[in-house]
Amino acid sequence: MSNKLDDLKQVYQQPPVPKELDEMIARVERRTRPSRTKQSVLITAAAITLFIGGLNSNASFADAMAKVPVFGQLTEIVTIDWKETKTQQSADIKAPQVTLPDKALEQQLNEKYIAEGQALYEKFKQETHGQEGVFAIDSRYDIKTDTDDLLSIGRIVTETRASASESVQYDTIDKKQQLVLTLPSLFKNDRYITTISDYLKEEMRRQMKADEEKVYFVEGTPDVPESEQFKRISAQQNFYITTDHKLVLSFDEYSIAPGYMGIVEFKIPTSILKDDLVSSSYIR
Repeated sequence: MSNKLDDLKQVYQQPPVPKELDEMIARVERRTRPSRTKQSVLITAAAITLFIGGLNSNASFADAMAKVPVFGQLTEIVTIDWKETKTQQSADIKAPQVTLPDKALEQQLNEKYIAEGQALYEKFKQETHGQEGVFAIDSRYDIKTDTDDLLSIGRIVTETRASASESVQYDTIDKKQQLVLTLPSLFKNDRYITTISDYLKEEMRRQMKADEEKVYFVEGTPDVPESEQFKRISAQQNFYITTDHKLVLSFDEYSIAPGYMGIVEFKIPTSILKDDLVSSSYIR
C-alpha cells in the first residue's frame, strides 16, 4: 500500500498522464468494448472520477482509483475530476479525455487537458493555503460538435471570489485528417480579421439598439476607455464550428462586455466569409 500511495503522490503533484489512469482505461475498454456503428471519434467506455483532496486524502484517492464505475454503454467522454471542499472554498475541476484513431494526437490532447486541470487544482491549493474567505474554481467541458467529420470541445472555467468570472477554450478537431484546426488555417490570408471585425462591430451596435439590456465595449462607445474598446479580433480568436458548419467566435466574460453578459458568442454568416475561406470543407 505504501508504494501505491507514493505513486499516487506523483499523480497528485505532476502533470504527466498517471500510469494508473492508463491501466484503468485499458481495463474498462476490455470489459465494455462494443461494436462501432460509425466512423466517429472513438470514445472510451467509462466515466472515471479521481477525487484528489489535500495531502491527507491519499487513502480515499486510492479507493477511487480502485473502484472505477462502468456503465455498460458508451458514454461520450472519460472524465477526470479533481474535487475538494473547505469552508467557503471549493474546487470541482473536470478534464475530458478523448480517444482518437491517431494515438499521437490523442495523447497530445489528453495530456494537455490533464495539465490544464492540474494547473487549476494547484492554483486552488495555492490560493487557499492558510487563507480564509470565499474562493471557488469550477471547470467543466462542453461538446459543441460531434459529427463524422468534426469534434469541437470546450473547457469552461469559472473562478469565484467576491464575484465570478468565466472563460472558455475550444479545440476543433478534423477527425478524418486527424488535426486540430486553427482560425488562420481556415482562410486564404489575414483579410478575415478585418472582415469579421467589421461585422462584429456592426452586430454589437445592432444588438444594443434592439435591446437596451445588451451592452458591448465596441469601438466608439461613450464612457468606455479607448483601451478597453473592441476594435478587431485576434488572429487566434477562440472559436468552434457547429454541426451545420458555421463559424462561432467566443469571447470570455468581461472581455468585450460587462460581466452580467457572461461569455459572449457570435455566429458569423458564411456569406461574408466565402471569399476568404480556403475551401468549404469546414465552413459552409
